[in-house]
Amino acid sequence: MFIETERLIVQPLTLTQLKLYVANDGSLEKSLGVGYTPKEIEEDLADALENYFLRLLPLHLDQFHFYTLWAIILKDKNLLAGDLCFKGEPDENGEVEIGYGTYSEFQRLGIMKEAIAGLLKWCHDRHDISTVIAETETGNNASEKILERNGFHKDCQGRDNTWWKREVTDGVLK
Repeated sequence: MFIETERLIVQPLTLTQLKLYVANDGSLEKSLGVGYTPKEIEEDLADALENYFLRLLPLHLDQFHFYTLWAIILKDKNLLAGDLCFKGEPDENGEVEIGYGTYSEFQRLGIMKEAIAGLLKWCHDRHDISTVIAETETGNNASEKILERNGFHKDCQGRDNTWWKREVTDGVLK
């Protein structure tokens, strides 16, 4: 299973591949058949990997795509450029939350906008997803622009974070 856009392939990592991602030694890239992209795994992501993804993925193998990172592969360079994730399965109202990050050397190239657009199309084809939400840190203008360009609107704003929402119905954007 994967998503293909004009410039990208976006694919969910299996449990084995997720463990290789954590190793951060080029073994993931080798298993995917792409060139090595050194990456810094920031503290928040490292915590999520250890305490969320790696613990929950083995318990939800039938819905693994909601409990793993999705690798973003830049087709023309055959390199990893970032990753996306869901933060669990859709809830009873059909809401699902996403998170994302672009590796520093690939920022400001429209890669994440394109990856999220592809992920939204994937979500639209599912009967169990009606709303996609995302959270940004207040003042993270780049992340906010990515969401705005994908049709998200501000849902609520706190002191440190802003919540964004994108409605989908019957596979069609509202």
